Amino acid sequence: REAARAAGFNVLRLIHEPSAALLAYGIGQDSPTGKSNILVFKLGGTSLSISVMEVNSGIYRVLSTNTDNNIGGTHFTETLAQYLASEFQRSFKHDVRGNARAMVKLMNSADTAKHSLSTLGSANCFLDSLYKGQDFDCNVSRARFELLCSPLFNKCIEAIRELLEQSGFTADDINKVVLCGGSSRIPRLQQMIKDLFPAVELLNSVPPDEVIPIGAAMEAGILIGKENLLVEDALKIECSAKDILVKGVDESGANSFKVLFPSGTPLPARRQHTLQAPGSISSVCLELYESEGKNSAKEENKFAQVVLQDLDKKENGLRDILAVLTMKRDGSLHVTCTDQETGKCEAITIEVAS
Repeated sequence: REAARAAGFNVLRLIHEPSAALLAYGIGQDSPTGKSNILVFKLGGTSLSISVMEVNSGIYRVLSTNTDNNIGGTHFTETLAQYLASEFQRSFKHDVRGNARAMVKLMNSADTAKHSLSTLGSANCFLDSLYKGQDFDCNVSRARFELLCSPLFNKCIEAIRELLEQSGFTADDINKVVLCGGSSRIPRLQQMIKDLFPAVELLNSVPPDEVIPIGAAMEAGILIGKENLLVEDALKIECSAKDILVKGVDESGANSFKVLFPSGTPLPARRQHTLQAPGSISSVCLELYESEGKNSAKEENKFAQVVLQDLDKKENGLRDILAVLTMKRDGSLHVTCTDQETGKCEAITIEVAS
């Protein structure tokens, strides 16, 4: 409280970070009846904090918390920086790990690359005069980053398992998972959490590094009697008007549709979708559809497609195409498709998608 006042804030109330995260998504507020268990996963810069919250008739209660100060975004950055240092040593026969100036440069470059790899299949690290006038240029693929950080990912998942065991819960007892903290943007980590909770909704439409301050601001608005301020003062939260779906093929070979942006999704929002295609083909097409809130789409509802061409053919196996879709407040949709193996990328922007 004293620190906030010293920073110039008018402190109305102190609330738990997990409670602020739930407020940001309006959990238990729009439909206050009923009881549910929400897991709040917060991976910040220096620590990991996981909480199980009980929401009962609009009231929040912290059931259990697990904090690990040995896992954070900085640890992912350090892991990548150490890899870059080893690559520099392999190329130029100089070990810069003991050089503070060089390591600061590598940490900054690794941090930038880490953020890029949350949306792109590869990132370039170029450092001018890293050591003794020698420039350093290195490309890092997302697959390489995920391999390097796999021990950290496993620690995050193990921390969730420990919390569930400590609380006496199983994965089936959790109704929703809320992601907080900038490092929770990492796609591989999100996928591992989805795999742990296959039947649970993963909430990440609000930027994870903004979830807690948004929730705190909403609580402040309620306390001063301006809970509708966002709507009244044109700071209202824009939402998608229609379902945005991606076309796929099920096991029987029939067309299937997956909803990526349900109607009413708060904007801006970002979604990821992995499209698998036979390695024997040289082009892959991602087709996007819209509907009025039904989980199906017709051919006439198709509004965009992204085509990846001139792909290297493989005799066996499948190729993974990562699609990253970002919908802005004005309804425009930016779509990027990347071949995970080669890094080949195509992108389009649809001015008004919904």
